[in-house]
Amino acid sequence: MKNLFKIFSLLLFVIIFNSCKKEIKMYDGQEGIYFAVQYGPEWGNEKTWANQPITEIKFINIAGQVDTVQLKVMTTGRIKDYDRSFSVAIVPDTTTAVEGLNYEPLEKEYTVKAGEFFTYVPVVLRRTENIQKIKKDIVLQLIPNEQFTIGIPQWKRLPGQWESTVLKGDFKADFHKLEISDFVSRPSQWIGLENNGLEAGWWGVFTEKKYRLICEHFNLVYEDFMTAAKMPQAKKDNIREYMVRFLQNLYNAGTPILEEDGRLMWFSGVSWASRVGVPWGGK
Repeated sequence: MKNLFKIFSLLLFVIIFNSCKKEIKMYDGQEGIYFAVQYGPEWGNEKTWANQPITEIKFINIAGQVDTVQLKVMTTGRIKDYDRSFSVAIVPDTTTAVEGLNYEPLEKEYTVKAGEFFTYVPVVLRRTENIQKIKKDIVLQLIPNEQFTIGIPQWKRLPGQWESTVLKGDFKADFHKLEISDFVSRPSQWIGLENNGLEAGWWGVFTEKKYRLICEHFNLVYEDFMTAAKMPQAKKDNIREYMVRFLQNLYNAGTPILEEDGRLMWFSGVSWASRVGVPWGGK
């Protein structure tokens, strides 16, 4: 009798469990997209970095004329076994960068591959003169469609995550702003000065034009001029010797390089003197 009761109880449990299982439907959430751009201190990672609404691109620390920023876009809801597409638009009212000059046009669509829950939107940026004094902004917006809604309308920093000093608080997760600049000032390892108006020292007076010419010929970035470890004396000597030969050859050929005030660009070792504010009078 006890065995019959146990069997009956087991059958009843199975029937009730299966009935409930058919009635209960797990909520997967809407299939949506949102920007998931994370960064922070070097000691952290994506588990501790919060999502950020702004990415700063400083060409002063980028070698070359072009840089590609990869903006991560994540999905919400169930992962699908087929490709899904979405589009990204430039917000014209708040974008000050110029398409075709500061950045390349975006693709018409971007794809989240089958079985994936994220993808990247590459934005190709170009080093231009118009970002050397004033930064330019590019504001991007995710566009919902029949495959994706906006998965997280408002992003809130989670407890324990590092918070950006760029912008604190909540922000819209379907927008992301790129701030591009190429500002430069005299780095700490520059060796040169002026002596009563005359250029002196190993490299002479710091000018942005001279600095960028060095970077171009030696494939350097701003950080390379900031510490003695990255800019040892032997490297400084090598730069001076190379630039003297380069400038002297141009001068001898009748095509010298002039600074913004019209004076000859100077390094210790060239055959001329250079006084700040006094234009070159020609040979």
